[in-house]
Amino acid sequence: MAELTKAGLERVALPDVALFRDATEVLFALAEARHRRHPAACPAPSRHFVTNADEAHRIALGGPQPIVGMSLDDLLDCATAGDPHSAELVALCGVHRGFLELMARPGLREIADLKGSRIAIDTETGYARGLLHVLRQHGLERDRDFEIVYAGATNLRYEKLIAGGFDATLLGAPFTSLAMQDGYRSLGRMADALGGYQAIVLVAHRPWLAGNAAAAQALRACIWETLAWACDAAHRPEVLDLLAALLPAGHEACVEAVADDMFGAHTDFLRDGVMQQADVDAVVALFNGSSGRVIDPRVLASVLAMP
Repeated sequence: MAELTKAGLERVALPDVALFRDATEVLFALAEARHRRHPAACPAPSRHFVTNADEAHRIALGGPQPIVGMSLDDLLDCATAGDPHSAELVALCGVHRGFLELMARPGLREIADLKGSRIAIDTETGYARGLLHVLRQHGLERDRDFEIVYAGATNLRYEKLIAGGFDATLLGAPFTSLAMQDGYRSLGRMADALGGYQAIVLVAHRPWLAGNAAAAQALRACIWETLAWACDAAHRPEVLDLLAALLPAGHEACVEAVADDMFGAHTDFLRDGVMQQADVDAVVALFNGSSGRVIDPRVLASVLAMP
């Protein structure tokens, strides 16, 4: 993809993005708020928020948004779905490793305590594969030891968890910190349990990229510039100020924890968009072991050939 100067990127209209209300959206919302305050800073793209992974799949394969933020597992699922557009899909860049923690209601202190519980997922794809694998590692089998509840995207699962709709679910930033403030407990980080994990990537179609290389590059530049700014300790006061305005009412007190999780030294964001091989390998192993399909190495190489 041809390189553009910063001035050139500033003149390029950003493509619309379909995504979940997860850490990626927090980053875009920060970019938006920063741009309003400092017009010379990069703007944010227009966003459409999906309610579950099924909607993300439909948009990734058929539009209308040209870019979709979805898990690497979901990209693999779409790339092997046999859709006429499956072979066109490619990861534009990696965004983050998930920030994923298994959050449980008060009183549940370890994974073994989940026996007899109701555990929520979005759909059978994506993070659910990792969660079910971790539960099996701890001797818990679906239907025998716990009930699965379908509860939609991360923000919706957070709301339903707090409302008592089920006992546990995987959450990512900023919802892990919000849930902890509400008295909920983390039973462990997904990446630690799996030995690595690649979560969100930006997905595009090769034909679209062929005609919109500058727009794609401008979108990546927006992510990397905003992330570099947010992770710079010199900007911490302003980051906290803007971030506090993005949190749900009543959770302003956990803004420091959210900032530490998302933009601290151990952030799950990928500062250069490059995925770690161990994280990719973990996702591929889960996909091959539980999807009913084994991804062809040539298909994997194609979807990971970031332009």
